[in-house]
Amino acid sequence: MPAKNGRKLKWAYGTNTIVSTLIFFFILVFIILIAQEKPLRVDMTGTGAFTLSQQTRKILKTIHSPIAIKVFISSSGPGAQGRDKIKDLLNTYCYYSKNIKYQMIDPDTHPQLTRSYGVKTYGTIILEGYGKKQTVQTADEQVITNALLKLQSNVSEKIYFLNGHGERSITDSGREGFSIAKAALVKDNYKVADFNLLQQNEVPADAAAVVIAGPQKPIPQREQQILSAYLARGGRVFLMLDPLVQTGMTNFLEGYGLQIEQDVVIDQLSRLFGASPTVPVVMQYGTSPITRDFTEPTFYPYARSVVPMKNPPKGIELQTLASTSSSAWADRNLDQLKEGKASFDKTKDMPGPVPLVSMASIPVTQPQPAVKQTPAAPDRKMGELVVSGNSLFATNSYFNQYGNGDFFLNTINYLANETKLITIQRPGVNKPLMLTNSQGMSIFWVVLILMPLAVLVSGIAVYRIRRSQR
Repeated sequence: MPAKNGRKLKWAYGTNTIVSTLIFFFILVFIILIAQEKPLRVDMTGTGAFTLSQQTRKILKTIHSPIAIKVFISSSGPGAQGRDKIKDLLNTYCYYSKNIKYQMIDPDTHPQLTRSYGVKTYGTIILEGYGKKQTVQTADEQVITNALLKLQSNVSEKIYFLNGHGERSITDSGREGFSIAKAALVKDNYKVADFNLLQQNEVPADAAAVVIAGPQKPIPQREQQILSAYLARGGRVFLMLDPLVQTGMTNFLEGYGLQIEQDVVIDQLSRLFGASPTVPVVMQYGTSPITRDFTEPTFYPYARSVVPMKNPPKGIELQTLASTSSSAWADRNLDQLKEGKASFDKTKDMPGPVPLVSMASIPVTQPQPAVKQTPAAPDRKMGELVVSGNSLFATNSYFNQYGNGDFFLNTINYLANETKLITIQRPGVNKPLMLTNSQGMSIFWVVLILMPLAVLVSGIAVYRIRRSQR
């Protein structure tokens, strides 16, 4: 009888063990399935490197359609060291939104796919969704979130090109036309149109930005006043002025702290790229959002200098966006240039680096028009004037050369969208703990003196009590 009871107990214990193991196994599988569906992430980094800002998380909750992100980056070539950082960032986006998927594509092993997307530089990121496409060059939260906002937006900002003074035409498909630039803007969901201030008394109210591409005739004072009023209301203008052309804009630009001279920039470095010395190459860029993280060389065939004044008018902020190397100079000996000769004259010429593209930020001093503002023309606190000493760089002949097209589009994107898109302030490095002298002395006495002393006193007390009890 006891043997039977023992066998029953063993059977019962064995059954309980098997059942408990199965229950534990099923619970474990259930937890794993839940974790896969809704994984829990805890960011322990001091800078929040694996956490998106509240602004971005709020935007991601509004995404209800699939968005595909393609990152064209080399596995072992240029930019490969940034792959892991980009993957960490995009994994974080995917964690907060199930509708976002990404794919890392090596342009070297997938050349056909790379060409089909028109990708020319490593690190290009293309976002597709809502029937639209956005291309960005920088893998950070602010840039990607703003690209997602543009995909969701039903509003197309309108870019106006001024004509009537021999400017380059957006309908001209020839070598010196702007048809490729127009096509690139349309591809980025902009509306593009031209306008003439001879027939209008003001810049159209729905203008997100105005482009003046290489005028070949003087712009009348009346039209300059209209442009000044537009900038004073927070307008955005991209002005491209070719050298040795009398446009009558010298005084206009000086009013915003920018100087142009009758010169032509000569750059001996261009020979390394197989170009003429009259085609300066730019590889030095400013810290503006337009050029931040921009590393591609850009070329400006037959350009002039655009120099920010050391003492600009009150309230105006100046930046140099693009400048040549120190091997270049702004040559002001025009007679010598006409003979095809160029040599640096320290008494006349401007030594490099020579600024070719500069920007003036202008405080708003006039109220917005009484007409209802469209989403493309919101109230703005600053007007922006970007001036380039060359317009050929964005023509059909040069738009797709190196970083020329990207620089043009970056400038338009900034001018048209800066007020609409979000700005995310995130710490980039760990912040050290700063202590006052009194706090430091307090920590010294507590940690290094009092606590060890307390341990020593306690040990002696315990030792004496135990000894007395023997």
